[in-house]
Amino acid sequence: MILYILPTPMNKLDLKERVSGWRHVPLERKAKEAWRVLLAQLKEKGIERVLASDLDQEAANIAGNELHLPVKTEYELRRFNFGRHHASKLDSVADILGKLEKRWAENPDIPMKSGDSLTSFTKRFARRINMLLSSGGTALLVTDPHTVAFIRGGMDAHSIVPNGDPIKREKIFKVSYAGTV
Repeated sequence: MILYILPTPMNKLDLKERVSGWRHVPLERKAKEAWRVLLAQLKEKGIERVLASDLDQEAANIAGNELHLPVKTEYELRRFNFGRHHASKLDSVADILGKLEKRWAENPDIPMKSGDSLTSFTKRFARRINMLLSSGGTALLVTDPHTVAFIRGGMDAHSIVPNGDPIKREKIFKVSYAGTV
């Protein structure tokens, strides 16, 4: 499987440097226009379908329309659930995640308040990504930058915690799968 991964365009919370949890947040108009230009680079890549979480359906539908591809949204592809910290400042959530990461070393079942634990997120998301990667074909995964960091970081606890090197939204990532992840 070849999986192209494209971070979603900025939404209205991203512009305010806040995290989006498990609620749909409308995309920013200018960001959608820039994203369409980025999508044009994928037209000749042999992509067969667009995949996204149900929360990223707006971005996935734009990708599907631009690339003339079917779109499939799945609950399992949802980003890490920040729980009651939805719309909180990114810096304060990063601090909370940093403390939680240390606790996850002892017990990965500890959840963020009203949100995911490392175990729940990994069971849901990483299991689904591994299943996708072990299937054939070529697909585009539309997801948020934190989730891109999680995939690129080897799907471990540390890759959930935002660091000083954020994922660039204007970059397309490619994952080729030939064995186990």
